[in-house]
Amino acid sequence: MTFLVTNDDGIDAPGINALHKALFQVTTEPIVVVAPKHHQSGCGHRVNIRTLIPVEWRSDKEVSVDSTPADCVRLGINYLYDNINFVVSGINSGCNLGSDIYPSGTIAAAREATLHRIPAIAFSHFKRTDWELDWERATQWTVRVLQEILTQTLDPGALWSINFPHLEPEAPEPEIIFCSLCTRPLLTEFVKQENGYIYVGDDINRKSDSGTDVDVCLSGNIAIAKISLW
Repeated sequence: MTFLVTNDDGIDAPGINALHKALFQVTTEPIVVVAPKHHQSGCGHRVNIRTLIPVEWRSDKEVSVDSTPADCVRLGINYLYDNINFVVSGINSGCNLGSDIYPSGTIAAAREATLHRIPAIAFSHFKRTDWELDWERATQWTVRVLQEILTQTLDPGALWSINFPHLEPEAPEPEIIFCSLCTRPLLTEFVKQENGYIYVGDDINRKSDSGTDVDVCLSGNIAIAKISLW
């Protein structure tokens, strides 16, 4: 088995480094990185068609692609490497809960892998605007989750979406809770500015249905949801 690691925050983001470190702790299988050169948050499942996609080989196991997360997966599994058996995306700096799965580039990378019949996991981390993320803690949570779900068989057409809570340093370790996706819409909080509007929504204020991924994550636990494409 060879793991392909990608993200939408860019190849130099701390989240992808945390994910890479976690994988090294749970597997001895080969791990390669194919990730966007630049930040691609919110790009959804966009791909570039009939435009040049620059590719930079940083080493034989790390490739920077000047395009979207979906393109990173498309190139990674079909042209850059042979025998990719699993795709892991993240860790995104910011949650991808409920209806966030549609604009999320993190989820799109995992979705693209699933369309190619390759199992995939997307990791995201809820972020309070006034706190810093603890990436070392996130690495250890990722290890816990990988040990839990890598032994499970994904249904055809399904992928895992994991969201970590943002906890205070002294908070107890979160539970791992399998749950469903929240079906409420994205926050639509805007303020008028000059001749337009600017988004000011804060995920901490999201409404949720009981027991869904939004409810679980914002309550301080690790939310694991299965997304089925068909």
